[in-house]
Amino acid sequence: MRTKKLNNTIAMLKEYKESNGITYRELSEQTGFTATTLNLWFNGSVRPTTDSLHAIKKFLEKENARKFVKQAESNKTYIDSRLVAEWVDKAHKELLRDIRGYISDLIAIQAKLSKERNFAPSEKPQYINVFDPKYYFVASTYKHPFTKQDLPCYLITQRGCELLGHKMTGVKGTQFTALYINEFHRLRNEADEIPAPQEAPKIEQESLFDHEPQAPQTQEERDLEYLKRRLLEDTKDARTIVSFAVGISKTWKVLKAIKDAKHITDYN
Repeated sequence: MRTKKLNNTIAMLKEYKESNGITYRELSEQTGFTATTLNLWFNGSVRPTTDSLHAIKKFLEKENARKFVKQAESNKTYIDSRLVAEWVDKAHKELLRDIRGYISDLIAIQAKLSKERNFAPSEKPQYINVFDPKYYFVASTYKHPFTKQDLPCYLITQRGCELLGHKMTGVKGTQFTALYINEFHRLRNEADEIPAPQEAPKIEQESLFDHEPQAPQTQEERDLEYLKRRLLEDTKDARTIVSFAVGISKTWKVLKAIKDAKHITDYN
C-alpha cells in the first residue's frame, strides 16, 4: 500500500516526536491534540484543518526557539573579533562596523515582533529571544599595549561566526568557516577540563588575540601563544626559502614590538 505524502507541517511534527523520543501521550500533552488524532495525522489517514496546522506551526516555532535559547545559554565559548578580522582579511574597525549593523538589525527584528498581534503574550519573549544580540556578539574591550587606552572589540559566539559566514561567498567564506569550526572544537575540548566562566571575560592586551576565555594565562604565555599563531599565519603560504624567511621576518618584527613594549612597561 502506498504511503500518503504528509503535509510539511505534520512531517515536521512527526520528526520532532521521533528525534526527541517522546510518546504519543507526551506529544498530546505538549500540543493539546489527542494521541488518536496525532496518530491519524502521522499515518496520513486524516488531514488536519487549517486552524490545527496554524497551532502546530506556533508550537514548533516555540519549541525551536526554546531549543535555540537553551543551546545558546549553555555555550560560553567565544572568539575575539580581532582574530576573526584576521581570518576574514578585514580591518578590525570595519568588522566592528559590520557587527554593529547586525546588532542593530537584530534589535529591530525584536521590536517588530514584539508589536505583532499573531503571537500570544506568553509566547513572545521565548520566540523573540532567538534575535537577542547576546547570543551572537558580546561587547568587550582591550587595552592598547602602548597607550593603555581601552578600545572596543566583540566576543563572537559560534552562532555569531555563522551569521558572519553567511555573508561571505567563495574561497574566503569556506576558509573562514573551516577556521572558526576548528577553533570552536578546540575550545570545547579544553572546556571539558576547565570550567567556563559565568560572564564574558574582558580582553586585556592588544598583543594577544585572547579568544580563550576559559583558560587563564600569564601575559607571557598569552604573548607566546599569539606569536606561535602569527608565525604559522605568516609562513603557511610560503613556497620558497625566501618567502619563508620573509614570513619569519614579519613575526620577528611583532616579537620585537612586544619586547620593546614590555621593556617600557617594566621601566615605568
